[in-house]
Amino acid sequence: MDDTKEEAPNTIVTKLSADVMIDILSRFHWKTILSFRSVCKTWLRLISDKDFADSYLSRSPPGILIKALPEGGISSIFHLFQIHEETGRTFKVGGMELVPETNLPATANIELMNSCNGLLCLSGGEFRNVIHVCNPILCEYIEIHVDDHKTCLYGNYFALGCSATGNQYKVLWTFYQNDRHRCPKAEIYTIKTGHWRSVGNGFSIGRLDFNTSLHGCIHWARYETSLECICSFDFESEQFKRLPAPPICDGNLDGFIRLGVLRDCLSVTVRKWDAPYEIYVWVMNEYGVQESWSKQILFKPDYHHFISYEPLLLLRRGKILILLDGESVECYKENIGSWGRVIRYENMQDTHAIAYNPSFVSLHHIAAGEEQVLRTNTGLTEIPLSLTRGSEDPTEKGYCDENASSIKYSLEFVKGCSYARRRGLPMTNHCRGHPVIEREMAILK
Repeated sequence: MDDTKEEAPNTIVTKLSADVMIDILSRFHWKTILSFRSVCKTWLRLISDKDFADSYLSRSPPGILIKALPEGGISSIFHLFQIHEETGRTFKVGGMELVPETNLPATANIELMNSCNGLLCLSGGEFRNVIHVCNPILCEYIEIHVDDHKTCLYGNYFALGCSATGNQYKVLWTFYQNDRHRCPKAEIYTIKTGHWRSVGNGFSIGRLDFNTSLHGCIHWARYETSLECICSFDFESEQFKRLPAPPICDGNLDGFIRLGVLRDCLSVTVRKWDAPYEIYVWVMNEYGVQESWSKQILFKPDYHHFISYEPLLLLRRGKILILLDGESVECYKENIGSWGRVIRYENMQDTHAIAYNPSFVSLHHIAAGEEQVLRTNTGLTEIPLSLTRGSEDPTEKGYCDENASSIKYSLEFVKGCSYARRRGLPMTNHCRGHPVIEREMAILK
């Protein structure tokens, strides 16, 4: 904590309950919240509190994290794109580059495994023997080492998850002892314990799609010519499970199957041989119930030469953001069947994208005792790009720094407090306008 910051003076603002202040501050964009930490020690403590992290995570606006390798390059780049849905039919996109050695570990050969509650699981090292758990927004990460003699095994896959009730973060590792073994082994690392332990035999993760964390579990598909089942691992019970697949097992799949989470529901995207240019998205409306699968989205891509289509986010009014062949993110409007480009990458390879919500989950809280790295500067570089408005003419430029117009009063409040705080003025008059604060002030009088 920065000892140069002063405590907030004893005013009406300081008499507001911590719950009210957390509710107000957690409504802002994460960049703005980072600047709030410099206002005073009181706000720094609030923003560093676990309750604040939980509050922000519950209302964090949707985003997309893209990892790409420039052609001829040796180090990947990471871009974070924040989606801001406005009133009506429009939405905006703003981008930031995450800087290696500041937001991310200083590792050239790094792979993005998955994400959980705003934390990234990254695999690095010459033999994939180092796992990083990272919060790029807070510029924090920890290193988890794997025994060197085990990293030469076959089919190594890692995944980060969090138990549903215990709030324990864990890393799952599945592998084969040799290329002839058909039954994979599994080990688990509970962050803060410092060691791996066996959880017996399980299902090989094989391919872990990037956005499959739901209800304290990760999910992946198991299929050959048809989708046999959906595999999952429960980080609470530390058990492998099977979930029923949607009713698409007719042998006509072409090998393109992607799992994901759309609006807090498990989803499966498939394409069939008999309809090569029609993509189906099935959604499990009630988790674990086979009868709840429904085919909610059917779209026909305009670009027949594209191979892969990965739904990332569902927005309002029938809009869905889709990663096409790892080259661009497109917006498909289901109600009118039209496409519009949102993000385009040039001269890139090995591109991965995930739906990603930034968070204030701190490794200081969840990884006490681990070897931690904390950066003191944010290292964020703003990306100039068009702001797509959900129309055919994405012409505006800039970056949206507010979550929604509904927090206008909160912004006025914070600006007023900051102004008064710097000049030693009474802050009471700057608190007027916010309905929650007005109610609290009436109670305090």
